[in-house]
Order: sequence, then C-alpha cells, then structure tokens
Amino acid sequence: MRLGHIFPVGKRVAVLGGGVAGLSAAMELAERGYSVTVFECHELGGKARSIPVPGSGLPGEHGFRFFPGFYRNLTDTMRRVPFPGNVSGTWDNLVRAAAYRGARANGQADTVVTFRTGSLLPPESHAFGPAEVIALITLASSTLAHVPFREAFYGARKYFTYWSSCDERRLGQWDLLSWNDFLRAERMSVPFRRWFADGMVRNLAAMKSKDASTHSVGLILEATIWSSLGRGNEPGGTVDRVLNGSTGEKLISPWVAHLGTLGVDLRVGWTVTDLAVANNAVTSVAVRDRAGTLHRFEADHVVSALPVERFASLLSAPLLAADPGLADCARLRTEWMNGLMFYLRNELPVIRGHVNYVDSPWAITSVSQAQFWQRPFTDYHDGTVRECLSTIISDWSAPGMFNRRPARECTPAEIAREAWEQIKAHLNSHGKEVLTDAMLHSWFLDPAITAAGTPAVANASPLFVQHPGSWRDRPDSRTALRNLFLAGDWIRTDINVSTMEGANAAARQAVNALLDADGSTLPRCTLGVLHRPPEFEHLKDADRERFDRGLPNLYDPDRLTPETTARDHSPELETGVGPRHEG
Repeated sequence: MRLGHIFPVGKRVAVLGGGVAGLSAAMELAERGYSVTVFECHELGGKARSIPVPGSGLPGEHGFRFFPGFYRNLTDTMRRVPFPGNVSGTWDNLVRAAAYRGARANGQADTVVTFRTGSLLPPESHAFGPAEVIALITLASSTLAHVPFREAFYGARKYFTYWSSCDERRLGQWDLLSWNDFLRAERMSVPFRRWFADGMVRNLAAMKSKDASTHSVGLILEATIWSSLGRGNEPGGTVDRVLNGSTGEKLISPWVAHLGTLGVDLRVGWTVTDLAVANNAVTSVAVRDRAGTLHRFEADHVVSALPVERFASLLSAPLLAADPGLADCARLRTEWMNGLMFYLRNELPVIRGHVNYVDSPWAITSVSQAQFWQRPFTDYHDGTVRECLSTIISDWSAPGMFNRRPARECTPAEIAREAWEQIKAHLNSHGKEVLTDAMLHSWFLDPAITAAGTPAVANASPLFVQHPGSWRDRPDSRTALRNLFLAGDWIRTDINVSTMEGANAAARQAVNALLDADGSTLPRCTLGVLHRPPEFEHLKDADRERFDRGLPNLYDPDRLTPETTARDHSPELETGVGPRHEG
C-alpha cells in the first residue's frame, strides 16, 4: 500500500533499533506523516545487513538471507522501496532458488528436492484429506530421505497431528513440548532423525530439535510444505527465493535511502541506555552518541525494535511497575547462528538453492551465491574471487567432526578449518572431488563473534530461539504503557519463528497499536498471515472440543494429552503406538 504524501501530524516517534523491525516501523510511520528518529548502536540493517570484508572489497554477512514464498509482510515492504530500473522496487531483486540438497558425509545418497514453479496439485480445485496428506509425506520421506517406511508413516502421522490441531492445543500443549519429544526422535533411526527432527529445523533458525518448541517448528514446516504445493504463497512467490546480489546493495541501502526521502532521522552509533518512565508512559529515552555524550530524547511515542537481550537490559523497576508482564522477557533465550564466508577461485554451483550438510555436527548450511548474483564476484576484488560459499553454523556447542571441539572453543582459523573439512566430507563423499583446498581463496567469519578461542568468547548478535513454553513469555506489540510499543522477531506474531518476516510483521503490529492509541484515522498497516487450509478447519473445530475435555488429538499415534504434556516435557513412550492417556 502506497499512502503518498501525508502532512506531518506533529507527533514525534523514537524508534529504538535499526534492524529490519526498526526500518519497517520507521517506514510505516513516516509514510503516515509522523516525525521519526531511529537510534541504532551499530549498523542499519542489523543481522540482515552486508558486512564488508576489511581491506578486500568483498561482501560478507551475518548469514545468508532467504525469502520463502509465504512471506507477505516483508515482501510488501520491499515492493514499496524504490530500486532503479525495477517496477516493483527491491522485490524485483528476488530470484527463485529451484532446489534443496541434503548432502551426506557417510556415503549415503544425498536428498535432492526440486521446487516446482507452480502447484504440485491444483490448489483451487483439490481438497486434501488426512489419508492423502499422510500418504504424500510418507512417500516423500521414504523415497527422498530413505526413512524406513514404518517410521516414515509414523512421522507423517505426527506432522498431521500438528496440522489438525486447534490453535488452543498448538499454544497450550505443543508449545510446551520440544520437537524431539513430540517426534520421539531419540528412539528412531538415524535417517528419521536426520529428516524429520533435524533436517529442516537447522535451516529455519538456530534451533536444535531437542530445544525447539513443537509449535514453532510445526508451524513453519506446515507453511513450507503448503508453499511447495502452491498454497499460501504471495503473488509471484515461489517456495525459496534469494536476492540477486548482496543484501546491502539489493535491499538495505535502497531502503535506508528511501527512508531519507521520507524525512526519517537516522542516527547510527547512538546506543539506548535507559527509558525514563512516569505516569504510565515513557517520558524520555537516554541515548549515548558515538562520542560518549549522553542525551535525553523526548518523543510522543516510543517503538522499541531492539533485540530481546538488549530490551531485557532496559527493564528497570519503574518500567516493570508500569507493565509487570514485561519481566517475562528475561526468560527468553538466544542461541548462536552466525555466518562464515568461503571465497573461492572457482564457481561452485552445488545446487541452485540451499545445501544442508546433514551429518555436520555444527549444523552447517550453505548457498553458492555467484549463480544468483547479477554482479560477478570478480568486480569486488582483484579478479581472482569468483564465488562465495556463504555458510551458517547453527550449533556452536557440539564437538566438531574432525577436531572434536565445539565452535565456541575454537579460534577463527580453527572454526574455518573445521567447517571447511565438514563441508568437504559431504560434497566429496561419493568418490568425486567437488571441493578442493586449491579452490579456497580466503574466508571471513561474522565479526559478531569476538574473542574467539578464549574464555571470553562472545556473540554480539545472538538469535532469539523459541524454546518450549516461550510463547507465554513473549509480549504483544502493545504494552501497558500508553506510548511504548514493541517490534522485533521475538514479539508474538502469526509467523512465530525468528525471521525477517516476523520482525516486519511485529513492526506493523506496533504501528497499528500506536495508531490506535493515538486515535488516528490513518490507514492501518496490512498484516499478511500464514495459509490455513480450509479443508482442515472442521478437524480443528473437533480437536478444540477434545482439547477442552483433556483428550489427545485424534490423529496422534502417541495419544499425548494436554495434562501429560504439561506435566512432563519428555514423556516415556514405547516404539509403535505409544501409551494411551485418553480418558
């Protein structure tokens, strides 16, 4: 939605944080005529920004970006950010990733999934039934990932258990249970664990299946599978998309420039240190500039778009007295998920999409970027770099495959060497040497990792993760203070999981709440939601009655009840059909 020019309404808004959430909120507010000042302590774009490799001109990043087809909020913003030569702004910089590869290091066959441009089955005319969905997932799991048929059937039934669960069960039962426990993964075969438990989880966020909420994993897997069947995607969207260049060039820099044309005051290097509270409102924001000088900034409204760990540090006694529920934020957790770029002398199009190194104990994923980028890598350097194998390490605590040490305990050079060897073990496992040491030009580790290899190792940009029970501790965008609103990927949203989409959606929620508090008649931000298959709504209605009666979901082979799930997050279950708790 383009609002055009609106005369300023005379209200000042302080936006705290200049990541995706902050930039999104600033744009929506500025388009509606508010006077917006953004305070960002590091760099605009946050985790999504590009990070120049010192002295080389090569683009680095916190981690590669991808844009699923079911994104609707961030991509709406992208369409409204002008880009030279593009009709639909920065959205036109998205290109389709056509496939996914689950690479194996033990000689087993890799799993390759090709994404169709259209629907696998006609979405408008075809209604899926429970038996059909379970059969499709069973077939895909047994043929593509070589999961034993009996376990594939069980896993498919567990997937459909979540799909047919009402919202009350999803939040009141499955959010309390880890994905591992939901699937009984520890009792299953390695192929089952690699496919159902860990396969997609590590691609979604820095979540380990033993620690991730079933609701969080189940929701995003459901959206992904429907997307692959042609359901729930935005117009023109495909299952997986990436940018045709660095995030800085193709999204963040044009976005920042556009905010400048809207009159947004962007203050980079300014750190928020305190929120002054009186009479149920934030009266001023304490910020320290680059020189260390402390300022008090007064605004009519404050939108905090800070990461959860930064916001938690601002929870003063006066703030908590005004909104005691915000204390729950301190219980929310973060994990490490950081990028490591390998710059190569040769292009390495392993597959036209993302690669999951299935047997990697460090949960490494990657994408070969040269095949997608308009600008060749030779333009960035001295002509010798032709590829960036952009990787992400999602498990920093597990022992390495070769050095037997967790990434948290390694020096940057040791991290790069171990990750490189793990990738080689996967790509070269079938007798063909795909990746060689001679290809490696250089590497670059996300600078958010500091003091690596020492006891003082730290991560300046951890990622919020949805541990079991975290939904109850997450706040809504509107707080009990009349002029404080919250944005960020840790705020409750429809998409739930830590993503750029979640950050953008939370920003839209915050702006709408601000407009409500202002009594404004200006148009509200649109809010895209995930696809809800209409043919399953009657199953959810029936499940709501069962949940209210304390009964398990009808399709759950383990017959887990809300009571047993709440009492024990790790129920003892036997192989086959689990114990029946139904009364």
